[in-house]
Parts: sequence; structure tokens; C-alpha cells
Amino acid sequence: MIQILQLDVPTDAAKVESLLARLRLDPVDLALARGERADKIRSVEQTLADVASRGDAALVELSRRFDDPEFSADQIKVRPDEMVEASTRISMQQRDAIRRSIAQVWEYQTYILPRAVADLPREGVSLGLRFTPVDSAGLYFPGGKASYPSSLIMLAVPALVAGVSKVVVCTPPSKYGRSDLVLAVAHELKLTNVYRAGGAAAVAAMAFGTETIPRVDKIVGPGNDYVQLAKRALAGCVGIDGYLGPSEILTLADDSANPAFVAADLIAQAEHDPGSCFLLTTSPTVAGTVVREIENQIKVRRRPDAIRKALESDSAIIVHKSMEVLIALADRFAAEHVNLQTRDDEAVLDKLKHAGAIFVGPWSPVAAGDYVAGPSHCLPTNTTARFASGISVYEFMKRSSVVRYQQTGLRADAGAIRAIADAEGLDGHAASVELRVEPS
Repeated sequence: MIQILQLDVPTDAAKVESLLARLRLDPVDLALARGERADKIRSVEQTLADVASRGDAALVELSRRFDDPEFSADQIKVRPDEMVEASTRISMQQRDAIRRSIAQVWEYQTYILPRAVADLPREGVSLGLRFTPVDSAGLYFPGGKASYPSSLIMLAVPALVAGVSKVVVCTPPSKYGRSDLVLAVAHELKLTNVYRAGGAAAVAAMAFGTETIPRVDKIVGPGNDYVQLAKRALAGCVGIDGYLGPSEILTLADDSANPAFVAADLIAQAEHDPGSCFLLTTSPTVAGTVVREIENQIKVRRRPDAIRKALESDSAIIVHKSMEVLIALADRFAAEHVNLQTRDDEAVLDKLKHAGAIFVGPWSPVAAGDYVAGPSHCLPTNTTARFASGISVYEFMKRSSVVRYQQTGLRADAGAIRAIADAEGLDGHAASVELRVEPS
């Protein structure tokens, strides 16, 4: 079961540091730590080259090897009638839930949509900023172990709200990639470029284009090590969101926390397989009660083995008397999901700096964010929330500065421009200004 570590005990503190070190490994370093780096990188490089040179033929061959032995090229693109038929097969309850999720994610993403700020006026100068969407985006979400219609919503809605004109979707052609729920979501969102392609091959197809799958400007979405390594290899050739790893949660709690709620949230993340779960608490009593709650709740879960594995190998309950110390530690973990269950959640929130998404209070389970709250559940993991953010409309938009000079403004800046240009040995830069401000 999940281990309890006392932060002021040196041997336990060393274990905490070891957990942090493991979390901070990116896909390449993680493969290296497992002794798999060369094999994984070589496999990804071969897949990228194969798809770049052979297109659909490579996709079919790889899909037959890893997903469906009967797969053929005419199955790569999902037909509109397949989406319509899938939509008719799901229950009314599922359809209502999908529509609620789409509506609320759409509402939130529209609410945070960036708007151009008023121009900064300076004598003879006007400086502005504009936001424009990328022309095309590729959305990848896994389908090897389970069906994730919610991930399609969380990726596609921000892209659509941002104004991306071509949204391309790829998910593996396994039984989960053929999910009625996934296709029903695509139908509800009126997506027309939906394809069956998985792993590094799908990333390559969206980066290079094939006979069937169009090339895109940016690729986003979660996936296994091979997907993340492919994204890393292609960064620069195509825009990449980041390297999204296994799901994780960190809960900050004091003795006012509800142990049953805390245990339920930890279990919810552990069942992702793999997943990592951390409880940082000032209360030894809460720590012990949460362990007992986990034991009881696991008994009725559908995936007890996966949950136990995650809790035993990649998780911990960490106890220390000071909430200040625990907040500082939470910032080092920079977890994908952070849940606050304390007497003064707002005070803790003010001090916490790094998290993918923060769920404040006992009535804010991570599962609400996973499905219907509004913010995307595609979030930075492996402590990358130190510098990265979750998927939102911002992921699909670019910023362009807008500079307007009048002659009076240019004349005022000409001396400084000339001095810096001369210092850098770029007399052409200086001349381009002098021609404009010197009397003809």
C-alpha cells in the first residue's frame, strides 16, 4: 500500500527526493533510466522516417502490427456516416453528458479567449499586440488501453474556440480507437478530419502529411513514451505543446480534511495506470485514516491491481507539521492536479505557485475537471508545471506585435537606433532609418 513518509526523518526525506528525481525525468531520460533509451529512440526514428517516405502504406503496416491485423488504407479516414451511426448507438444519458461537457468547456474557453489590448501610445509611435490562431492543428489522444472521448473534447473545443480552421484528429485503430463514444463526440463537434492512426506513426503523419492525413502546423495531446519521443524529435518541424506523461495528483491537507474524499481522489488518479499520487499533510491522523480509506475503497473498484501498483510504486503520503514547508514541497512537485483541503484554502492557494490545475476545497474533485468543469484536462506532468501550462485556447493562438511609427516618432528614436546599429557593425540598419529622417 501507499507509503507514509515523515519529512523530518532523514531516511524518509531521502525517499521524497528520490520520488522527485524520478518525476523530473523526461521521456528520453526516463527511457535511459530504464535501460531502454537507445531502443526507444531508434524505434521512433525508424517510424518517423518510414511514415515520411511511405505515407499511408507505413501507417497500414504499423497499424496491422500494433492494433488491428485486418486494418486497410480505406479505414484510415473515419467516414461521416460512421460518426452518425456511432452517435445513434450511445445512450441518451451519454449523449446528454457529452453535450454538457462540450457546452461547459466551450463556455470556459470562450471566457478566457485572449483579446487584443489597447495600443500603447508614445509620441509619434503606436505599439500593439494581436492574437491569431494557427491555421491547422493535429490532436492526438491514446486509445490503446481505454477509450477517452473526454480527451477529444478537451483538445478539440479549445482549438475550435481559438478559430483553428482545420482540426485533424488521430487516435489508434484499436477497439478503443473505434469507440462509439469517441465518434459520437466527433459528430457532436462537427469534426470532418478524423483518422485512425496511433503512436509515433500518427505524430509523423500529422507532421509530414500522407496521402490521406493532412499536414498540420501544431500537434497537441497526450500519449505514451513513443508518442512523446516523436513529438520531441519533430519539435521545430511542427509546433508541439509539450511532453505529457502519466497522470498525477497532489493533495495538500490539514486535520480538517475529509479522509474519504482524499482517498477517493488519490484512487481516481491511480487507476489511470500508470499514475502517481501524493498527499502532503500536517496531520498524522489524516495520513493514517486515508490509508485505511484507500484499502476499503479499492475493494469495490474495477481496477484494483492497477491502483495498488501505482500507489505502491510511484506514490507517497508525506507528513510534516508545517504547511509552509509542504507548500514549498508541492511547488517542487509542480503536479498536474493539485487539490486543497485545508482550513484556509484561499491562503494556501495564494502561496502555491506551480500546478497544472488547482482544485480548491473538498467539493472540487479532479474528476469534475476531467469531464465537465471547463478547463482542459490535458495538463503538464512530471513537474513541468514549473514552466508549462495546460491546453487551452492559448495553445492554438500566436501573438504578433504591431508597430506603427510616424516620422516624428522615428526621428526621436533615430539617434538610439543609429548608435546601437553602429556598435553592432550593421550600417544598413542605420541607413534604413537615416533615409527616412534626414532631409532629402
